[in-house]
Parts: sequence; structure tokens; C-alpha cells
Amino acid sequence: MNLQLQYLINLQKFDLRIFQIQDQLRKAPEFLKSAETPLQDILIRLQALKNTGEALVKQRRSGERELATQEDQLQKIRNRLSELKTNKEYQAHLFEIELTRKKKDSIEENVLEMMERVEQNEQAIKELEEQAKEAQNAFDVEKARLETHFANLANELADLDRQQKTLADMVEKPLLARYTRLKTMRKGYAVAQLRNGACGGCQLQLPPQLVAEVKRGDELMDCSYCHRILYMAHHLEAESTE
Repeated sequence: MNLQLQYLINLQKFDLRIFQIQDQLRKAPEFLKSAETPLQDILIRLQALKNTGEALVKQRRSGERELATQEDQLQKIRNRLSELKTNKEYQAHLFEIELTRKKKDSIEENVLEMMERVEQNEQAIKELEEQAKEAQNAFDVEKARLETHFANLANELADLDRQQKTLADMVEKPLLARYTRLKTMRKGYAVAQLRNGACGGCQLQLPPQLVAEVKRGDELMDCSYCHRILYMAHHLEAESTE
């Protein structure tokens, strides 16, 4: 097989792997963000619970202050009983005491309910904090794995770049320019294998004369449709046995 074609086939293997690695490295932030999503979801829920807890505590304290005020008011009203002179005043005062007591009981009930809600919220926070710790640990492990993976890819990419440049220097400049142009146009696939009379790149059936010329391998031939440089599997097999 034409030695230059062999160079191009190998060069394409390097380029395709380089493209693949570059694509993965570009997506590194997305992988990290995806790995962190479960943790962030829990932290958002945790913050919401803490905000709710702060609001509940404020409401409880406000209720406690209101309850203390109502208890003082009730005590003052009771203390005035001895000052009353008529039965009518006494009955009216008892009615006022009853109304004040009912209001106090209602406030006290609300305070107790608020205390229960605060306790439930604190328990939910503790449980979610445990989940957050587990999620943080899981993320730390996954982050370390991803960082190692991307570091290995970066090292592989640097090695491939060196090999690609060495091989590219062995390709004739006009042919390399032609290959580079096709590589850009065809998403990395500038060279295609001929299979059953069809181009392995665009999958279209080629004229018999062109197929025969590719089989001979005397010169580099292009696909009539996508213009990729064509080769056949038996050329590679022949090359490997030489």
C-alpha cells in the first residue's frame, strides 16, 4: 500500500482519539457539576429548613412574650377583685377574667404547637445534615476520581499530540494540507475504508472503475461524493505482513 496512505490512516487514528479526549476535557466542568448536584440539592433543602426554623423560633418567642403579657394582665384583673363593691361589678369582672383566660389559653396552645413544630424542624435538620455529610463524602470520592481521570486524559493528550506531530511531519505537505482540510470538513474522518464497493464514510456506492483503482492502490483516490481518501482492508493486511 502507498506509504503515505498508511501514514494518513495512522494519523487519523491519533486525531480521532485526540478529538475524543478534547471533547471529554471540555465537558469536565459538566461532569463535576453533575456529580455535585445531589449534594447541592440537599444543601438547598437544608438551608430552606434552617430558614423555616429561624422563622418558627421567632414566632414562638413572639408567642411566649404575648403569653407572658396576657398572664400579667390576667393576674392584674384578678388582683382587682377585692376592690369591687357591687355584685354587678363582680360579675362583669369575672366575665373579663374568663375572656382574658380564654385568650391566654389560646395563645398558650399556639405556643405549644409552635414549640412542637420547632422540635420537628430541628429533627428534620439533623437528619438532612447526616444526608449532607454522606452526599459530601460521596462527592469528594467522585471528584477525586474525576480529577484523576481528567489528569490521565490530559497526559494521554500530550503524548498523542507529540506522536501526531511526529507522524504529520512524515506526510508530504500538499497531502497533509489536503488531509487537514478534509478532517475539518468531515468531523475528523478524512480517510475512509472501501467496503463492498461503497465508501465507508458517506456509505454511497462508488463507480466500478473507481473501486478497481482503489484496489490497485497505485495512487490515492477520493470518494466521488464526500471526497474522503479511500483505502481497502486488504491493503492494510498486506502492509502488516511485509
